[in-house]
Amino acid sequence: MVPSEPCADKQPLHIVISEQLKQKIEAGHYEPGQRLPSEFDLGELFGVSRTTIRKAISNLIQQGLVSSQQGKGSFVSGHHKISISISNPMTHFDVALQEQGYVGQIQSLNFYRIQASSEVARTLSVSPAAIVYQQEKIIYADHIPIALEIDYFPESIGAGLTDSLQQGFTYSTLKANGIYLNAGKVNLGCIPATYDLTKHLTIPLGMPLLVLDFVAYADNSLPAVCGKVLSRSDWICYTSEITDLNSGDLRHTGL
Repeated sequence: MVPSEPCADKQPLHIVISEQLKQKIEAGHYEPGQRLPSEFDLGELFGVSRTTIRKAISNLIQQGLVSSQQGKGSFVSGHHKISISISNPMTHFDVALQEQGYVGQIQSLNFYRIQASSEVARTLSVSPAAIVYQQEKIIYADHIPIALEIDYFPESIGAGLTDSLQQGFTYSTLKANGIYLNAGKVNLGCIPATYDLTKHLTIPLGMPLLVLDFVAYADNSLPAVCGKVLSRSDWICYTSEITDLNSGDLRHTGL
């Protein structure tokens, strides 16, 4: 049990509790895949409020030690993080999942024609206010939602591949339909999860999400798709390799 109120010179209670739980996880007291005690039971154990326990659990989730399943509770993570290369922007998400031992699948949330925003029009090299296709889909690894992908396609691609794009991963679907990608640009950032994202990805409000903005070019040098992937930081990491320190082309690793 911990004191009910933190002293001025000590860490906040939720930090103290999360560190104690972390030690139990690392010592094997809670095994991978095991459900942690309920918020009520942990509150009774530590003599604190459920709000404090929620903050402690959130700390563990952000460290990748615990995952939250809506309506079921919090579980000790039994997975390894999925590594996605940004050295090669043409990395196929489904292939990366398969190579790392996961079954990947998607759930298309919507797919419709919209008038392109100025930013999307510029990125896709189409005229201002042109019609483009927007798609939102959830990416799963072994039935766990790990990312939300938002794509924008030129009208010529979106109209011709409406059914296919709603059933498969973006890059693999384009390739299967004769659209070969040979170049791309990416930008990596981070945002806290909004309420809508917590529903799609079954994560706590405010949890850090990795945001990969991208544009991919076809072999005719025209953009075939642009968009962003909002990934759970407890499931995905983005990596890059340094291939030649003497080439002057230094690339960071472990993003």
